[in-house]
Amino acid sequence: MIKVTIVTPVLNGARFIRQTIESVLVQKGDFRLEYIICDGGSNDQTVEIAKEYQNHCRLIQRIDSGPADAINFGMSKAEGEICGWLGADDLLLPGALQKVVRAFVNQPEYEWLYGRCRIIDECGNEVRRGITFYKNLLGYRFSRRVLWTENFINQPATFWRSGLWRRCSGLDTSYKAAFDYDLWLRFAKQGSPLSLPLYLAAFRRHQDSISEQSFINQFNEELAISKDKALPPYYQLHCFNCIKIVTIYRFMGALQKLKSKFICC
Repeated sequence: MIKVTIVTPVLNGARFIRQTIESVLVQKGDFRLEYIICDGGSNDQTVEIAKEYQNHCRLIQRIDSGPADAINFGMSKAEGEICGWLGADDLLLPGALQKVVRAFVNQPEYEWLYGRCRIIDECGNEVRRGITFYKNLLGYRFSRRVLWTENFINQPATFWRSGLWRRCSGLDTSYKAAFDYDLWLRFAKQGSPLSLPLYLAAFRRHQDSISEQSFINQFNEELAISKDKALPPYYQLHCFNCIKIVTIYRFMGALQKLKSKFICC
């Protein structure tokens, strides 16, 4: 039976970590699950919460240099043939891993795949449906050239065979926010992924998330990666897309703050 490994890096993630853990442990199907949680030195209740599930997952407590370092370390301990990582505030949707395993078994020529991902808020409500639709449209069929111009791949809904990860040497820890984009481009150099038109995960945006606090740095890193790996015309398109997306995110952030004054969970 195929083994699937999921790694979750976390630092002071007590607010959402229980939901994340349970979304992984509830996964059932024709596979064996290995779940590794890498805590980077939390001083809240994260470790205590994780220890409640220690009979079903492996908790590694280790000071790291950031999430990329934690993920790399967790993956170095992974025994699964199929792997992925899940942020400490994100969720796997019910039945996601069974769909992933079935896709890999039925189409063994693919070494990685990405699915669809909902965006949720702090309360678990789906938000930014327009962005989800846009990313689904871009990623309906994989194109390396399109990926050079914009990162349309949803990290929580992306999985790969362990051999591909080893050949690509994992994440580049010099990147603090866009290390996933760098990995996708290196994966794509090895071969195109399967685009799976199924919802597999939910990505949570909240005030303290990396994507909310550091989206400018994230896009700056994506630009640097595109400049290094893409042909010049595609890099120029990426520059335009970054300006477009940053403008949209700023507008949506301002709108969300306005709404939060009138709506509570």
